[in-house]
Amino acid sequence: MWFFQKYRAILVTMALFILNLLVLQYTDFDLFVQDYAYNFETGKWLLEDVHAHYGWLLYTGIKVGLVVFAILLIILLALSYKASFAFLKQFRRALACVLISMMVCPLLIGAGKQVSNVYCPYEIERYGGSMPYVKPLSPYPASFKQEHRGMGFPAGHAAGGFALLSLFFVSRDRKIQLLLGGAGLSVGVFMGVYQILRGQHYIGDTMVTVLGCLLFNLILFRVFPGKQRRPTYYKTV
Repeated sequence: MWFFQKYRAILVTMALFILNLLVLQYTDFDLFVQDYAYNFETGKWLLEDVHAHYGWLLYTGIKVGLVVFAILLIILLALSYKASFAFLKQFRRALACVLISMMVCPLLIGAGKQVSNVYCPYEIERYGGSMPYVKPLSPYPASFKQEHRGMGFPAGHAAGGFALLSLFFVSRDRKIQLLLGGAGLSVGVFMGVYQILRGQHYIGDTMVTVLGCLLFNLILFRVFPGKQRRPTYYKTV
């Protein structure tokens, strides 16, 4: 019981991760949701035209913003070692952990894409493509001759946004946690939904990414928990 209490958040997230994989494998929930993002009459995705005109901002721009934010964190972390910026020392752990999350989460998701061999929605026959729809844990038909591997699972673009879930753990103050964590989650949700609505990913791909990033950060901040505040005692006269 003590083990569950101590690692409850990690265990619950792992259970949700596995549950999500089971839903992907044994239901058609992915296709059910994806059908609403595709117009079968025009053969276009909901945000296909939007991306053509504003992809430089809504897709590339947000990735550039994440890179700029990471560079800012690196600068602040480096300055925390200078005596003239000694006040930044108290934020050193938080800066380092957020940076680690922003670097490792996309790498982990990218590694998953390399081995999963699942095609994006826009590539499958159901949505005007030429590839068969195969679930993550299922083999391709024997008659299918694969010319290139699928790179659609999990959702890679959103990993950069969901890595910012690390912001939730940088403070012990509940209001700050909700503010920063909510901001990080919002970035990830925007990036994930944007890709779903333009046929790049299924909702299940995105759920694997968000739960994977959350799980990594739960473990990361468990490994580097930071210093506990000591209780303050007051002398009585």
